[in-house]
Amino acid sequence: MKIIAINGSHNPNGNCAFLINTILSDLAAKGCDTKVLSAHEAIADYAHPFCVSCSSPCSKVCYGPKLTALFDEMKSADAIVFASPVYFGTMSAQLKCLFDKTRDLRASNALLGKLGLAVACGASKYGGQEKTVDAIHDCMLVDGMTIVGPSASLGAGHMGVCAQKDARNDEFAISRAHLAAERLFEELSK
Repeated sequence: MKIIAINGSHNPNGNCAFLINTILSDLAAKGCDTKVLSAHEAIADYAHPFCVSCSSPCSKVCYGPKLTALFDEMKSADAIVFASPVYFGTMSAQLKCLFDKTRDLRASNALLGKLGLAVACGASKYGGQEKTVDAIHDCMLVDGMTIVGPSASLGAGHMGVCAQKDARNDEFAISRAHLAAERLFEELSK
């Protein structure tokens, strides 16, 4: 099983990366092939990193080698973990730009039925994490993905993994990251 994570943060060693690595470490221990990718790196080299819907169907004129490689990884993955810091109550611009550029993937049903998990990190206890997870879920649903959510048997709760500032010391978020990995593995094993 191949699981990739896309970090929507510009910080490759921040809170989102910590939680992604916690989830992927658990999955790697179960024999899964895992990889972390960066939304920021995939779109950073473009004069206009955002989608302007220049054609329908998507002509991919704004694609470059990094974005194409990331989309190839998304297509070949069995599951994708998307993580974002909370910016003004929603996902980062980098992750939103990446989702906007998935128009061609959506048109070809490349992500249809693929499992997806959302992770969000905010600066405070009620810092918009669930709204951010909800926004990520919306994008996953538009792409036809299947959201992995709570599990009564495992106790994984709410809509995704949510953490406060300094996720490395947020014991509740860490426990949810472990449960989310278990839940994702449970679904992949069906």
